[in-house]
Amino acid sequence: MTGASPPPSVRDRTPLELLAAAERLFAAHGIDGVSLRQIGNEAGHRNPAVVQYHFGSKTALLQAILEHRLPAINAHRTEILEALHREGRQNDLRSLVEAMARPLFELGPEAAHYVAFLARLMNHRRALETAADSATHTGAMSARLAGESIRAALGHIPHSLREHRILMAIELMVNTIANRQACVAAGEDDGLTQEMVEGDLLDGMVGLLSAPHTTPSKD
Repeated sequence: MTGASPPPSVRDRTPLELLAAAERLFAAHGIDGVSLRQIGNEAGHRNPAVVQYHFGSKTALLQAILEHRLPAINAHRTEILEALHREGRQNDLRSLVEAMARPLFELGPEAAHYVAFLARLMNHRRALETAADSATHTGAMSARLAGESIRAALGHIPHSLREHRILMAIELMVNTIANRQACVAAGEDDGLTQEMVEGDLLDGMVGLLSAPHTTPSKD
């Protein structure tokens, strides 16, 4: 009989502890509201340079958080997209929107702060653009595929407006999920079940994406 795997060594645990602390602090205080020294303290380390030692810089730390979380999210979304293809629903806008949101709805407790972190990162354009460079190599493929399918479903909308709507829908998705998770964590009761919140968000995203356009476009 094979025994349980040994616990990770202190050396192996430290980067994961720092990632968890950074994700939690960035989610609460924003990208610019947290120092690397604070992250080390939050993770229980006395060495003020521990984050620099393991990650080098704040940008590299942001990238590491994405690299840590995105593979599992990508795998989940890929399963959903493959199921849509099998069921012939690969061009259904609501199904595609759900494929984008479902993996974030269903993150486990170990990733409880990730969506709030992502919302903070998305509101910091410079940090997002720099950190997201690595995301293209670490698990964003499913999001790109879903995005391409959504673009195809909205082919009647001028390109610049379509891209703007997709960005607004993503921001709505991330911020709504982050706010819902914060309410649940705080024990606040808004009278809505999780199923109601999820369905309403998906309906809102579809409505935003597919609404008639009256704004002149440069396309």
